[in-house]
Amino acid sequence: METLINDTYLNKSIDKILGCATLALYGEDIRFSVLLTIRDVRDYLANVKAGDPAFNQRVFRNSLTALANSTHPSMPDYRKTLEYAATLMTVELGE
Repeated sequence: METLINDTYLNKSIDKILGCATLALYGEDIRFSVLLTIRDVRDYLANVKAGDPAFNQRVFRNSLTALANSTHPSMPDYRKTLEYAATLMTVELGE
């Protein structure tokens, strides 16, 4: 799995998404929070982070997908949150 290394902003963004996934386990509607986090990540990857933005977005999406795939089957809402975040990395967000 490709990972994002030594990028504090992206690590914090993944932590936010994981926090949302945890809230989803308790029935919270986290879609808007995840959407905002992904919007900010996409903006960061396009305008701040060095390198090819499309490549960086694929790496970030693949990281989210890997996290979703490693989620225990007893936590489907947690997994769905990570999958939702990964799908948002491939969708235009009205830029």
